Amino acid sequence: MPRFRPHLQAIPPYSSAREEFSGSARLFLDANENPYAETWEPEAYRYPDPYHTALREAIAAHWGVSPQEVACGAGSDELIDWLLRAVAEPGQDALLTVTPSYGVYATYARIHGLGVREVRLEPDFSLPVDSLLAAAGANTPLAILCRPNNPTGTLWPAETIEAFVQKFDGWVVLDEAYIEFSSEPRGWLEKRTSQCILLRTFSKAWGMAGWRVGYMIADPEVVSLYYRTKLPYNLSQPAQARALSVLKRWPLVQESIQRLQAERTRLAQALAALPGVRVYPSEANFLLIRVPDALAVYKRLLEQGIVVRYRGTLPLCEDTLRLTVGRPEENDTLLEALCRIISS
Repeated sequence: MPRFRPHLQAIPPYSSAREEFSGSARLFLDANENPYAETWEPEAYRYPDPYHTALREAIAAHWGVSPQEVACGAGSDELIDWLLRAVAEPGQDALLTVTPSYGVYATYARIHGLGVREVRLEPDFSLPVDSLLAAAGANTPLAILCRPNNPTGTLWPAETIEAFVQKFDGWVVLDEAYIEFSSEPRGWLEKRTSQCILLRTFSKAWGMAGWRVGYMIADPEVVSLYYRTKLPYNLSQPAQARALSVLKRWPLVQESIQRLQAERTRLAQALAALPGVRVYPSEANFLLIRVPDALAVYKRLLEQGIVVRYRGTLPLCEDTLRLTVGRPEENDTLLEALCRIISS
């Protein structure tokens, strides 16, 4: 069964006076803030809400879950880092994941002294459930899967994920950073069990990459432990306020998603018409393409001030580039540049 590191349960949480206080205060003289700073930092001179109460309530209302199932962090990266520390024993346990995928999983695991068991995807980027289960063991308490996967854009079928979840004896973390762009915008919400943890972010579809706000949807037991063991003030007040604001603008966000989906289709069709270019199916806001001598193409694009991501060093991704879907004029500029480079 899924577990946490035993010693965490006995650690008393750090507690500030504001966490112990409820109601409307006349004076805040507990946290050694500079009261004069209200004149030049009116939105940030006080410490932020350490429990992210209003933001969690708004996220919960948006997705139809309870606030007790939502936890917020400084990007989903902080939540990934916390999960690895909370679940796995350094020098003893290992993370189970796949390759090619988001490299942060393995990097953070190694930083924390964990082993990494990376199972290679099938040549068509499908999920090798049997190989994943064979690589698991008593010392793999956590599996992280990115869906849609980065950098391939693959949305593994629900039945494939379900087959893995049912047989894996540990926490299953589904990183759904790109889920709003997919054909299953609610992701694994309705299918999740108590062993499943969903990671979401405001950095992609919600357009808040610079504010670094992420969240997880998980069993209340997971959320409770997180708020007892996370950094005290991990998410700034302006960042919380911006996330609350953008949640009220969902119709605008949804419209932008539809535009990017249409551009994804247009861009994929135009790229596929270029000689020697293979475009892989994507349910994210990017496309993975295979192009002859991709590294040279990448460098030629850089010379023209066009920055894409070279992915040729990853398994199964030789001679590939990952292209973010931009606005129509940005995509046209990219296409024109690729046409010139490939034809020459």
